[in-house]
Amino acid sequence: MYKLSVIICLFNEELCLITALRSLYLNKIHKQTEVIIIDDCSTNPVTLRLLSLLEKFTTYKVIRSKQNLGLSNSRNLGFENATTPYVLPLDADDVFPERALDNIYKTFVENLDFDFIAGNYYLKDVQSGKTQVVDCSNIAISNTVDIKKLAADWKLLGTSPCKKATWQKIGGYNLKYSYSIQDVDFWIRVLSGGSKGFYLNQPIYTWNRSVTGMNMNFDRLDMIKLIEDHREFYLLNNSAAELDNKVFEAYYPYKQKSVLLPLGKLSFARLKAVNKLRLISFYFKTMFNGA
Repeated sequence: MYKLSVIICLFNEELCLITALRSLYLNKIHKQTEVIIIDDCSTNPVTLRLLSLLEKFTTYKVIRSKQNLGLSNSRNLGFENATTPYVLPLDADDVFPERALDNIYKTFVENLDFDFIAGNYYLKDVQSGKTQVVDCSNIAISNTVDIKKLAADWKLLGTSPCKKATWQKIGGYNLKYSYSIQDVDFWIRVLSGGSKGFYLNQPIYTWNRSVTGMNMNFDRLDMIKLIEDHREFYLLNNSAAELDNKVFEAYYPYKQKSVLLPLGKLSFARLKAVNKLRLISFYFKTMFNGA
């Protein structure tokens, strides 16, 4: 009987998947670990052949997305198909450190009131080969993740283990951010919804950060949309004026009339003098140029 579930999302990661799977065997609990692999419509022949072999010769559950919908959709498919209470996301180009699964499971069963685990993690720069430990102790108070401390210094691992019930409670990952910052949006909603995170003072994950990796997509406009969607979270460490100016300055270079003018109307009183002048200038330019 499985005790926890590992969901591995991939898109053309080829043999990285084998390395990710091997890391599971460095745990005593590996035989009681459900493995679910979600393929987001890979096109690479090596990846496709590997998936076929794993599906045929192992007990791993391979799920193929009907269309490429990004990481949010893949994660949702993984959580939906998990049959255990505890779910550990793993990107196909990353690995678990030795005994990480054992320690995560032990922490969950010894701290039943908590909904997810926030641990330290290894951050390896694939290009340089350098590895550092990211210490997350400063986002917790007495082993409990503090939302205000996290808002001040976002370092929570995007693939932090959590209960399936926690994922269900907030309605899963948001497809709106499926190709960029889905993890940040997910965890803000988890914490804002009152879920509790246990800080585990040991590395629970190795993030192999690469310029071509799964976690490197970033859209500046998505970040601004995120700030707007979670205004109350970002107000924990910013004033309304600071937030409004950050949002305006992020949108301003794109010169979108349908965005800037309504935004300026709502926040004009809180804008800095330079941003007020920018808005006024933009307003008159659009009036006379018909932009």
